[in-house]
Formats: sequence, C-alpha cells, structure tokens
Amino acid sequence: MKSLPTKIQELNPKQAKLCLDIEKFGKLKSSENFAAKNMLVGVSGGIDSTALLIIATLLAHKSGGRVFCAHVDHGLRDESAGDRAFVEELCAELGVPVESLKADVAGYAEQNSIGLEEAGRIIRYNFFKQCLKKFEADYLLLAHHIGDLSEDVIMRLIRGTGWPALAGMDAYDPARKLLRPLLSTKKEKLEDFLRSIDCSWREDETNNSDDYTRNRVRNRIMPLLYQENPSLGAGLVRLKSQAELDESFWDEQVAEALEHAQKTIDGGILLPCSILNKYHSALRLRIYKKILDDIGPGHALFDSILLLDQSFLARKSGSTFQFPGNKVVKVNKAGLLFNIN
Repeated sequence: MKSLPTKIQELNPKQAKLCLDIEKFGKLKSSENFAAKNMLVGVSGGIDSTALLIIATLLAHKSGGRVFCAHVDHGLRDESAGDRAFVEELCAELGVPVESLKADVAGYAEQNSIGLEEAGRIIRYNFFKQCLKKFEADYLLLAHHIGDLSEDVIMRLIRGTGWPALAGMDAYDPARKLLRPLLSTKKEKLEDFLRSIDCSWREDETNNSDDYTRNRVRNRIMPLLYQENPSLGAGLVRLKSQAELDESFWDEQVAEALEHAQKTIDGGILLPCSILNKYHSALRLRIYKKILDDIGPGHALFDSILLLDQSFLARKSGSTFQFPGNKVVKVNKAGLLFNIN
C-alpha cells in the first residue's frame, strides 16, 4: 500500500468530487460543518468504514476538524485479530488516535438470551458511547451507505414497521451524535475510491453466510429487487427524504397539540375531548404515541393505539387500555387520561 493522501487536492477530480459530495450531504443532515468538529469514526476494516475513515481525515484537514477511531473485535472469527491489526496500522499511518475493544459477543448473547447480531450491536454502541466521551467527540460517524439503507427498508417491511420509520435508518440522530454521511453514496463508489488510492481493506467472509437475516436480505432478496429496478437505491433515498419532511411536519403538529394537554394532580396527563375532537385521526394517533413514549419505557404497538382511538370515537367511557411499561390510558367523559400504574 502506497502512502495515503493527506489532502483532497491529491485525489483525482472524480474522487475529490466524491469527498465533497459526502461532505455536502453530511452538512445538510447535521445542519453544520461536521468536518470542522471532533469526529469519532467506527471502523471495522471493511470497504465502507475504511473509506469513511480516510475521507473523514481528508475533510478534517480541509475544515480544521479532528478524527478519532473506534474498533470492536467481536471475537467471532479467526481473522478478527487481523482486522484489528489492520485498523490500528491504518490509523497509525493517518495519524488518527484509535481505541480498540476485544469483546466476547457470543458470551454476551448467551448470557442475555439474544442473537449474535443484537449482542454485537449493543456492545458496539456502548463502546462508541464510551469513546465519544473519552475523545470529547462531537459526532459518531458510521459507514452505512445506500445499500445498507435499502436493506434496512426491506427488513423493516418484513418486520411490519409502520410509516415513517419504514423509510429506513436516519442519516442523523442528534440524541446519539450519530451521523451517516455515506447514506446517499453507493458502495461501488467507495470501493472505487479505495482502489484509486491503492488502499486495501479487510473482507468479512461471514457476510456471504445466510445464517443471519440481514445477510439473507442482502444476498437473496436485494439482487432480485435491483434486477427489477436498478435505480432502487436512489428511489429509497428520495423516500427517506420524503419521510423526514413528513416527520418534521407531524412533530410540529404534535408539539402544538400537546400544549393543550393538562397535568393531573397524581402526575397523569389528560387530553380533553374538546381538543381531540378538532384533530384528524392521523394526528390523534401520533399524539397518543408521543405521550406514551414520553411517560416511560415500553413500546406501544400501532394496533393497540388504533383501538384506543376507536374507543375514544365511540365514547366508551370507563374503558381502560394497558400498554407496555405499566402505562394505562382511561377513556372518560372529559377525554383520555394517561398515567403509570
């Protein structure tokens, strides 16, 4: 591997444009110049995260930011030690501080009676959270791209996820400082970028296995969908943008509606009939879900929320609905009363 570029000006025009397009997308989603901040990049050593790490360092050099790296060895493959060595060597060449974790994902999964994928995700994000604090990073950059977004949409469809979450993973999650600047970029462009600068990467052979749901979607379903529509990825990116606009609108409507909610003496929340009667059911359902989410943990299913609204419309005073997390909603003459048991 020859010396890696340290400035965007050292790239050919095509690859320089790729980096600037990624920067533009990240700025649009985060609403600021993220490359001027402290960025923690999650790196596995694969094509996507290796490209992201290098691109982040180039953008940081241009904008005055700093880059840090976090790597998790899941301990599930014999080659994982080599992945860690590769990432640490790459970071040394780039001058990027790196924090590595060797985790017992299989043991954690067994101990908590969960799948390997879920165990790995929990361990990774907990580690990323620690690294964000250690490096005082403003952003956690992850390398999900158009292909990952497409797979995520199909997996959510399979699970029966509703709108707007059906449109897939978010490009920016401020609560977790998480930014996915590659979410409008094709994987092929990332591989082309690495080849253009003669940079290698690590291959994870488990990606070819159909033991995991995501792999089955990637290896079996996605090729068929792309065969029917080669522009599927671009279409799903547009769908995601439309979903974000819808979600922003509904968030504003829900916030305005909740200004009319009343706190009760015992800490409950009353939604008066006089207010609810003015709203379309689409808004009422979102109001219910927002209150249920805010008063405590526990995921309320759409079918249950819909039954609650139907009971309200039928004026079934005295009806009581139990939701996960000991949340209770009672229908009375005054409206809907939300509380915790």
